[in-house]
Amino acid sequence: MDDAPKQNQPRIHWKFPETAKFGRVIPKEKLYSQAGANAELKQLFVEQVAQIKWAFKLAESTINLAKTEQVHELEVIHIKLKAQTLDEKILTAIDKAIPHPTLFMLTREVNTTEHEIAYQAAHKLRTLTQSNKEKWQQSAYLKSQWLVPSSLHAAPLPAATSLENLYSQLLEALIPLGFQGAKNLQEPKSVYEHSKPQQKKRSLEDKLADLAAIEKLNIQIEQTKAKRDKEKQFNRKRELNDQFKTLKKQLAALHGS
Repeated sequence: MDDAPKQNQPRIHWKFPETAKFGRVIPKEKLYSQAGANAELKQLFVEQVAQIKWAFKLAESTINLAKTEQVHELEVIHIKLKAQTLDEKILTAIDKAIPHPTLFMLTREVNTTEHEIAYQAAHKLRTLTQSNKEKWQQSAYLKSQWLVPSSLHAAPLPAATSLENLYSQLLEALIPLGFQGAKNLQEPKSVYEHSKPQQKKRSLEDKLADLAAIEKLNIQIEQTKAKRDKEKQFNRKRELNDQFKTLKKQLAALHGS
């Protein structure tokens, strides 16, 4: 997890229902076998993770929200960190081992009396192969700011119509602040109306696709800039600079600016 301060990361502190409390410690060895962990990944667990706990089980039986074909239940996994950062390979391994959508609640010590909390989650999508075997796909991880719990009032979970709807709202809450996504097509209600055109609301999937495209563009921009700055031949340098400007315009469009 990137520990650099990011003002666009949301400040979140949720209060989970007591009826959903589970509190079962998950042995690292069990995760190793289920995720097929190699020696490098096991070492990351040893160095960065103090404890993994299945903290809450958000299900029809615990919070009275109907399950759907896509979301049968939602697991809240509490990871107590040894270090100040957490490699996302660890989250990916845990997600691989758990056949349900997950929300990670991370905690780390600030000093002997205080700790910080942050949330991370990827959009996990259940699909079926041609042989009817369950397969999971996931987006990049969304994350909140680290904060001391006492600095922000714990908010109840969003009101939802189903577990899938709750899951979508929790992910939406982790979308970077101020992010609008790619510019939407504006359509007036009628040719006779002169009111401001209405924008179509972008879906969670659209926003996640835009965020993935932004990450890819940022890499391309850095690579192009590095090549441009090193290039000695004038025409080639100008060509790279034009590519750089084009990529920056594409990035601005994806930000919705």
